Amino acid sequence: MTHPIAQTAAPTPGPTAVPTRIQITRLHIDASVVAVATDSKGALGVPDDPQVTGWWDASAQPGAQTGSVVIDGHVDSAVKGLGAFFALGDVAIGDQIVVTDAAGTSTNYDVAALRRYPKTTLPAADIFAQATSPRLVLVTCGGAFNHDTHSYLDNVVVFAVPA
Repeated sequence: MTHPIAQTAAPTPGPTAVPTRIQITRLHIDASVVAVATDSKGALGVPDDPQVTGWWDASAQPGAQTGSVVIDGHVDSAVKGLGAFFALGDVAIGDQIVVTDAAGTSTNYDVAALRRYPKTTLPAADIFAQATSPRLVLVTCGGAFNHDTHSYLDNVVVFAVPA
């Protein structure tokens, strides 16, 4: 997943801890979460293990009063099979997402929107915004697969709000 992240204001600090697990029961998604950063070109990292999701370490933490909690993950892997976010494109408005943090606190979110964007026109400034109302943003790959580049052409993006 290679998309540059626009520089935005830091999230408002609050009584929060880094996320360690994400669950979407209806889709049978239950995955660990590890911190990921951006590379020198501003592209967001994704964990090597397709069963593990990545929390952008410069984004808000669950429970913060402002900002986007950004978690990305693989849809699949040619070597390791289905990824943690394989079913993410099947999410429905109103589905509940539970993010558990390192302190053991769960924060509930309700899906508000599902969007698909060509990677070439991904609205990174909006998706990764930190000067916004609190929300959860999930990102994975989708759309057609380009066999020449070994990459999907689109991104699937889920927006969720605190429940």
